[in-house]
Amino acid sequence: MSAGAVVAIAVGGSVLFMGLITWLIVWFNRRQGAAAAVTLAKLREELPRRGWTYVERDDSLAEAYNRQYEQFWSPEQSQFWRPNQPVWRSGFQAKAPGPLEQHFIRPPHARSAHDIITGTHRGRPFVAATLEIFYMHQITTELCIWVRTPAPCPPVYVRQTVGMVSKINAAVGQGDFRTGHPAFDDRFDVNGPDERFLAHVITPALAEFLLTDERRFRGFTLFADRVDALDRIRDHRDPAELVAALDLRCDILDRIPLIG
Repeated sequence: MSAGAVVAIAVGGSVLFMGLITWLIVWFNRRQGAAAAVTLAKLREELPRRGWTYVERDDSLAEAYNRQYEQFWSPEQSQFWRPNQPVWRSGFQAKAPGPLEQHFIRPPHARSAHDIITGTHRGRPFVAATLEIFYMHQITTELCIWVRTPAPCPPVYVRQTVGMVSKINAAVGQGDFRTGHPAFDDRFDVNGPDERFLAHVITPALAEFLLTDERRFRGFTLFADRVDALDRIRDHRDPAELVAALDLRCDILDRIPLIG
C-alpha cells in the first residue's frame, strides 16, 4: 500500500471520527435541551399554584452572596467549604487548603446567578439557583437551595465522614466538635467557630434524624441567614425535586431550637 493511500485512510478515519464526535455532542445537547424544556413547562405550571417566581438570570443574587461572604466568612472556613452541585456537575471537589495557606485564601466569589426560583415553602422563604463561583483558582457551578433562618447565625458545617478517620483525627487533636452521641460522632464531622452554638444546633433529635433519615444527603450547612443541604439534585427547576429538597431543609430546621 502506497504512502499516499495510508495518509488518505488516516485522514478519512480522522474526519469520520470527528464527525461522529460532533454528532454525539449535537445529539446530547438536543436531548438535554428537550429535557430542560419539559422541566421548565412543569415548573411554569406549578409557579402560580405555589406563588413562586422564576427568572432565567438575576445577578443581584450573586451580589447578595458576595456581601454575605464578605460579612460572615473567616479564613478558617476555607477548610470546610464545599460547593453543592447538580448531579451532572458532581465531579468537582475543591481541595482543602493546608493550614499555612488557608489564611490567605479569599472567600468564594459568585460571578452570576441562573435559573432563580423564589417563594415560600412550609411558611419559610427560600431561593433556589445555580451560581457560577470562583474559588481557589477554579470556576464551578454551585447549586443553592437556601431556606431562610429567622436571623443570621454562626456558621455550622455538618458532613458525613468515615468513622475510623474521625477517631484518628480526634486522637491526634485534629478532630471536629464532639456531641457526646457516639454513633453520630463516628459518622458525621461537625465544624464551626462557635462551639456553644454547635452544641445548641446538634440536638439529640437532629442527631437521630441525621442518622436514620433514608434520603440521600451527605450533611448540611448553616451560613448567615440560610440552611442548605448536601443532597443529590439533578435539576432544581423540576418541581418534584425542588419540593423534596425544600422538605429536607425544613425538616432539619424543625429540629434546631429557636432558629427553626
